[in-house]
Amino acid sequence: MISTSTSQKGFVPAALLCYFLGSFGIHRFYIGKIGTGILMLVTLGAFGIWTMIDFIIIVCGSFNDSNGLPIRQPEHPVKSEKGFVPTVLLCYFLGSFGIHRFYAGKIGTGLLMLVTFGGFGIWTMIDLIILICGNFEDSQGLLIRQ
Repeated sequence: MISTSTSQKGFVPAALLCYFLGSFGIHRFYIGKIGTGILMLVTLGAFGIWTMIDFIIIVCGSFNDSNGLPIRQPEHPVKSEKGFVPTVLLCYFLGSFGIHRFYAGKIGTGLLMLVTFGGFGIWTMIDLIILICGNFEDSQGLLIRQ
């Protein structure tokens, strides 16, 4: 059975402590990894390399506390009422005509995509990547995400 619990330690404090004080291992002391925190303090974050690796791991969301629990990620902002799956499918199949943008309420850019055939496919491809990454917004600026 997979555990869905997360650490009480937060993403933002861990990321900021690592970014500003990572060479001293402060972020590792924060999450309860005292032994590796001392090693980072003594080696100055292995001359910055260990600090950089830890920062990347934290930002990617794979950093765990001393109990092996993943650190708590920030809450997602309010999502759009527009569905993720319909938007992706419209973009994939009819993106060159801007149909996904009409669906999201972006009439002006939908018309531009219609006239340019999705920027000759390039604009469609970019929109699809942005959609899959969860950063595509509707006309009110709300994210369309899964």
